[in-house]
Amino acid sequence: MSETRIHTVDQLLDVLDRVVSASGRGDRSHPSAAEFWTSLLSTPGHPLATQLPDEPLVDWQSRGLLGDLASARVLDVGCGGGRNTRWFASQGATVTGLDLAADLLASVRATMPASVELIASDVLRDALPGGQFDVVYDSGCFHHIAPHRRITYLGRLLPLVRPGGRFGIVTFATERMEAPSDLDVVTTGDTYGGMTFSLDDLRTIFSRLTAVELRAVHPDRDNTFAPDFLNAALFTAPE
Repeated sequence: MSETRIHTVDQLLDVLDRVVSASGRGDRSHPSAAEFWTSLLSTPGHPLATQLPDEPLVDWQSRGLLGDLASARVLDVGCGGGRNTRWFASQGATVTGLDLAADLLASVRATMPASVELIASDVLRDALPGGQFDVVYDSGCFHHIAPHRRITYLGRLLPLVRPGGRFGIVTFATERMEAPSDLDVVTTGDTYGGMTFSLDDLRTIFSRLTAVELRAVHPDRDNTFAPDFLNAALFTAPE
């Protein structure tokens, strides 16, 4: 029996998912990558195994750009070992952290404040938490999502930002890293360990939101995670 002809957007996305999954690196945004992320984020000495919060978060909070976190509901997308989740909670927020790596979340869940909930979830395909959030934050999830699934990401996550709420993101920076084009990824299936975005890319991709600040991560703030190959952007949702 011949395969069903593609005639819907969902079928097209599923076919492209298969192209990415079939590559040597696989789909790092799919639950099948959970073991990879658990191992990486648990490796002593690996930069991502840090417990420090992102530099932009600390800076934005110090300048009052994140709103009142003491009464905020926050969604931390791709939370990993929960370093930013824990920081949001330390500011008084109620935080939901989402990540593919169920074993990693299980290993840190008992160390989290009572105001934190950690959920093993595929943000592209699984049910998302109900209601809207004052802050939705993504540190390093978006740049591992294949180009064809950015549409899915935007359609699922941006509606979770309440009117007037904040959406923050940190990604690999085009200005400081080499990376494949979207066409390269879609045709080969290889995401090359992550894609990069310029500040203009981020402004365009998240254009349905209002830009507050787009900038490089500043590597000179103590006690923060601040590699110089990252870009950061903060937006607000329309009222």
